[in-house]
Amino acid sequence: MTSAVLSAEPLAARVGRNFFTHSGHVPLVLLILEALLARPGYFRGPDPYLLLGAGLAQAWVAVLLAARGQPRPLLANLVGPLIYTVVEAALEGGAFFLQWHHQAYWGYAVGFALLQSARPRAAVVVAENVLRSSIPLVMYALFEARMKNTPLSLDLFFADRAHAFLAVVLLLLGVLLGFADVNLRRSLVTIAALTARLRQYSQWALGAGLLDRAIADERVLSLQRVQRAVLFMDIRGFTAWSEQQTPEDVVAMLHRYYSAAEEAAAPYAPVKIKYTADEVMAVFADASAALQAGAAMLRAAMPVLAPAGLGLGCGVHHGLLVEGVLGGEGSKAYDFIGDTVNTAQRLCDAAGPAELLASVQACEAAGVLPRQQREVLAKGKREPLLAAVLSP
Repeated sequence: MTSAVLSAEPLAARVGRNFFTHSGHVPLVLLILEALLARPGYFRGPDPYLLLGAGLAQAWVAVLLAARGQPRPLLANLVGPLIYTVVEAALEGGAFFLQWHHQAYWGYAVGFALLQSARPRAAVVVAENVLRSSIPLVMYALFEARMKNTPLSLDLFFADRAHAFLAVVLLLLGVLLGFADVNLRRSLVTIAALTARLRQYSQWALGAGLLDRAIADERVLSLQRVQRAVLFMDIRGFTAWSEQQTPEDVVAMLHRYYSAAEEAAAPYAPVKIKYTADEVMAVFADASAALQAGAAMLRAAMPVLAPAGLGLGCGVHHGLLVEGVLGGEGSKAYDFIGDTVNTAQRLCDAAGPAELLASVQACEAAGVLPRQQREVLAKGKREPLLAAVLSP
């Protein structure tokens, strides 16, 4: 799984997946072996639950280490047998260490630790799966030797052709699963890279905050009527200046301008920022953030434009609008529609260089008492707009 998916998955789910795909394999087979060898009442004792607990504890430690970016395979693989050994040795004494299946638990733990500590090449991944597929084979050999009360001997075990068949089939299955695992890991790497790129593209279109909200709840993208503060900022004299420049120089300047504006607006959590030529549109959840952001954006962008002899103006309005995904079937965009947007743009058009014009509505919503006001004759408006003149 990709890191993004893993980080969003609940801890219990990650622990459970690790237990059933790795940490619980040896404990579960050991539990079955001990249950078949034990006298009646085995499940009334502590042994089966200790095995399960050791496996779950190992899975929990492995998940926590992975979440911190420090997998530490040696530690992650030895937690289970260590817990099991400490408790069982205290109950059974020295006899615990003489039992073959207890030794096998440690053997597998060390084997997995060494393989997972190596670079995850195809051969290593295949070897790990072969080792995993050998667990039932080895435990079966131990079980049979115990049942027949005979020494554990590979020669005796493989003298039975059925045993040889079982060994070949299990190990071949491990090889096949290993190659499947290699392909899966390569696919996950490709998917992770593609997901990161798509997330970056989506973030460019929506903005980081809106994208995260939309991933958590897709209804965020639906059209809705809300109160917003809309800010426009554009360059004074841009058209005349750009006529004298190469397209590359214009793009380079706009990139510095956009970067300065975006960085200055970021602390005020804009809902979305949109760029159109020399114009920056930023939408905020409340008017106070918009006014503070407008002043910060002017301060940050003016030094970028000063060498070219260019200025900036900014306008802010607060009111109702409709926001959400708009467009046809083939092309859609998250946008903002309404008179609030138009009014903010008209205020921006009327602002002088290094001037921030805020509507009376924006000032009232932000709790700001303007010291200087003026009427703005805005295109398409029947009545003049009363705006506060704020300095950055």
